[in-house]
Amino acid sequence: MTSSFSCFPAQRFPTMPRFMDSTKCPKCDRTVYQNEEVLLGGKSFHKRSCFVCSVCNKMLDSTTVKENEGVLFCKSCYGETFGPKGYGYGQGGGALGMTGKR
Repeated sequence: MTSSFSCFPAQRFPTMPRFMDSTKCPKCDRTVYQNEEVLLGGKSFHKRSCFVCSVCNKMLDSTTVKENEGVLFCKSCYGETFGPKGYGYGQGGGALGMTGKR
């Protein structure tokens, strides 16, 4: 005796509702929800996992972030990568060269 007991419709599991304003993180391409969102240049990033420096993985905030072609940097790594030669390594009076006679 075969029983075809079916109290559920053809769809076994209900699907989660889709929200119209879901934004994707440009770094990991996953959905960014409002409680974990950081905005930079109209793009939404995950606060802890994606809004970090691409060189040293330091967590960033609005005062320490620099961007170049969609890649995030902290101020010091940005200066070392794109700044003038020696920037970040020899700052201050000790790095100044002496010219002329002593």
